[in-house]
Parts: sequence; C-alpha cells; structure tokens
Amino acid sequence: MVELLTLSTIAYKSIKSHILSGEIRPGERINLSKLASEFGMSATPVRESLTKLQQEGLIYYVAHSGWKVSKLSRNKFFKYRELQLLLEKTLAVRALPYVDENIINTMKASNDRMRDAIETMQKDFVELGNVLQKENDDNFHMVLYRAYHNEPMIKILQNVWDTIKYQRMVMLSSPMFFKICCPDHENIIRALERKDIFDLEEAMNQHFTNGPMCLESSFDETE
Repeated sequence: MVELLTLSTIAYKSIKSHILSGEIRPGERINLSKLASEFGMSATPVRESLTKLQQEGLIYYVAHSGWKVSKLSRNKFFKYRELQLLLEKTLAVRALPYVDENIINTMKASNDRMRDAIETMQKDFVELGNVLQKENDDNFHMVLYRAYHNEPMIKILQNVWDTIKYQRMVMLSSPMFFKICCPDHENIIRALERKDIFDLEEAMNQHFTNGPMCLESSFDETE
C-alpha cells in the first residue's frame, strides 16, 4: 500500500509539472496508458493521481473520452480579477497607516524567499509554484492586508482567490511570472516605505496588469 501511494505521488507530481509547464496544454487529452508506460508503472497509481488532479481543478473527466486538461475561461477570470483588484487595492491603501517596520521586513523576507526559489527551482514547476503561491498568499500580500483588520473583506478576498485557484496556479508557475514577480513586489514595498498612497496604487495596478499577461497563451478563446 505504501509503495502504491508513493507511485501515485510520483505520477501526480510529474503530470502536474507537465500541465503547469505548458507541455500538456488546456483542452488536451491525457492518455492514461501512455503515461503509465512512460512512468514505468501500472495504470492504477496514474489513475489515482488523475483523480487528485481532478479534485484540484487542473483536469476534468469526459465520459467515453477520458481526462482532459481544464481550460481557462478568459471571461470568468477577468470578472473575478476585477473584483480581486478592487479588494486588494482597497485593503492595501487602508492598511497603509498601520504598516510598520515588522510588516515591511516580513514582506521583504517573503520576496527574498521567492527570488531564491525562482533562482534555484526553475525546472520544478510544481514545487516552485507551491512556494510562490504560499509566499504570495500567506506572507507577502496577506501580511499587509491583515494590518487593516477587516476580516469580512479578507474572507471575501480568500473566496475570490479560491474561485480562480487554477488560473492563479498556472500564472504563478509561468516563466514570465518568474521575471515580473519580485520586481513588482519591490515597487509595492518602496511605496509602503514612503507611505505614498499614489505610488502604492500605481504599484498595485502594475502588478495586476502584469499577472494576467502570463496566462495569455493558456486561455480558452471559445469561452
């Protein structure tokens, strides 16, 4: 049983890496038998890994056809992205008076960890994406927003993040995001250090403009 779970985990990480790196494109069919042969294992652990990926929203199952990589809806994403920007800009601006040295240092440390991860883990899209998502969600942006102490707004923002989790996962795992992530965060930090509300709004706008550019090649144009 332990061996089966280990094989399932290996298959899960491999397939997820193929998806996040763009080797398997949105809408493309996943060939279970071919993957099992490629990984040198039976179909059972591969099927288990596909079930887990389906639960995460990365793939979906079509009767009589099999698994396919989930498509990214441009329309849905930008509707939620608009709400996300409104919430995050509002939280950032209203948190500004409460930003102290500890918050700044926490954000700097988080950005440094992201930079180190990008430099050392560029080939491991799964682990790098996990690191960037954790640092973005928990340590960089959220430490700022929580300074405003408005839990209802934080909860709504978390729901928005959850709704577009797949899109954000793909975005955070793209080579383009690796290049823009840390510089964008540095601009936000500088605005916070200067207590400059206009620079902060501009830095947030720029960050939210750059992010979706990483998804352009993955959107499903039919939706």
